Amino acid sequence: MADSKKICISCEKSLALSYFYKSYNKFDSDGRLSVCKNCLKNSINYDDLNTAKDILMQINRPFIHSLWISSEEEAKLKNHDLFGIYMKTLGLPKYRELTWKDSDQTVSNVELKTKNNEESNDNELNNFEVEMQDNNRKDVIKMVGYDPFEFENEQDKRHLYNKLVDFLDESTLEDGFKLPTVIEIVKTFNQLDKINNTISSMTSDVKMLTDNAGIIKSLIDAKDKMYKSVLALAKDNGISVNHNNNKSKGAGTLTGIIKQLQEKGFEESDVNIFDIETSEGMRQVANISNESIFKQLQFDENDYTAMIMEQRELICELESKTFKLEEDNRIMRKQLLSYSNQGVPQ
Repeated sequence: MADSKKICISCEKSLALSYFYKSYNKFDSDGRLSVCKNCLKNSINYDDLNTAKDILMQINRPFIHSLWISSEEEAKLKNHDLFGIYMKTLGLPKYRELTWKDSDQTVSNVELKTKNNEESNDNELNNFEVEMQDNNRKDVIKMVGYDPFEFENEQDKRHLYNKLVDFLDESTLEDGFKLPTVIEIVKTFNQLDKINNTISSMTSDVKMLTDNAGIIKSLIDAKDKMYKSVLALAKDNGISVNHNNNKSKGAGTLTGIIKQLQEKGFEESDVNIFDIETSEGMRQVANISNESIFKQLQFDENDYTAMIMEQRELICELESKTFKLEEDNRIMRKQLLSYSNQGVPQ
C-alpha cells in the first residue's frame, strides 16, 4: 500500500506511512505510531538525555542504556540519526514487545517478561543476524572480489562485513591502495570495540576498577594510539568525510547512489528507485518545485504555444511506448499462462 497515508497527531500533516516509525502496539491498527518521525526527532535534545526518555515514555517504548550507547556509536560511525538507529534496534524481535515499564530502572520486569520466550526469541534473533551477515558478506565479496575477513574470528565477522559495506564506494573500489587501507581501518575499529567492552567490564564496580587499574590504564593507552593511527590513515587516504579528496559531483545524491548500485550488479536497486520516485513524498516535492518555478517565470502566448506543442509531442511518444509495453505484457502473460497449463519444460 504505497499510497496509504495517515495524519500526524502532532503536526497534523497527512503523510505516507513510511514517515512514521513501526509500532507493535495492538491499538495501532496500521502498525505505525501516531506521531511522525520528524516531530519525534525535533523534540529531542541530544545534550539532554531526559528529552529522549520523555519521548520514549510518551510512545511507550523502553529506554535501555546499553542499546542507546551502541546506537550512539553506530550513529557516529555511519553519520546517521541516533534516535532512528535506536528505534530500528528496538524493532528487532528481542525487543519488540518491550514497553516503557521495561526500561533500565525495572530490568527485572524485562527478564520476567521474556523468560518464557527467551529461547525462541534468541533463535529468531540469531537467524536474523546470520542472514544479515550472509547478505553483507555476499555484497563485500561481490564488490571487492574476495573475502577480506576469511581468517577472522567468526563472532567478529558480522560486525566487520557490516562496517566495511559502508566504506565501499567508487573511489575506494577503484583505488588499489585505498581498499586495503579501508579494510585495515575496519579491523582496527573492531579491535577498539573489544577494548571498549573490556574496559566497561573492568569498571563495572569499584572493586574490579581498583584491582585492574594498571590493566585499564594500559588498555586506554593502547586505545588512544590505535584511534590516532586509524584517524591518520583515514586522513592520508582521503577516506573520512572531512578529508575526502575524491568527491565527485552527484556521488552522494540518490541518482548517484543508485547508479553505483546498478554498476555493481544489485538488481534490487531498480525496484528501490521505482518505489522512491513514485512515492507520495517525491510527488509532493516535485509539485512544490514546479509551482515555485511557474510563479517565478512570466510566459507570453508564444511560450504557452511552444509548451503545448512540446507536451503534445511528448504525449504521443509516451502513448507509443505504452502501447508497445502493453503488447509485450500481453505476450508474456500468454506465455506464462501456457507454461502454467502445460508445465515448465525441464
